[in-house]
Amino acid sequence: MGPLAVEVDGVPLLLRFSAHALRRMGERGVAPAEVAEALRRPCEHAYDRERDVYLTLGCNGVAVVYALRGRVVEVVTVLREREYGALVGRLGGRRYRRLPG
Repeated sequence: MGPLAVEVDGVPLLLRFSAHALRRMGERGVAPAEVAEALRRPCEHAYDRERDVYLTLGCNGVAVVYALRGRVVEVVTVLREREYGALVGRLGGRRYRRLPG
């Protein structure tokens, strides 16, 4: 799968999916358009200090773990809301920092 163009807050970005992300999307029944929607309409953000990646939970119940490389969003993996909550809750302040907005 090639890059997918998406506009977030008026900024054009390209989404690139890792093989792992594509595999997890297949397992969880998440389409690329749902990943783009989660990034366009976020409900919550967090930062993983250990891995230097961001997590965004979309209002559509899809969570995206990604690295920012300029205007390229490298999608590392994709979770559902329940998995995101368990992950961020379990590791809490030791590893994840919730971000405003």
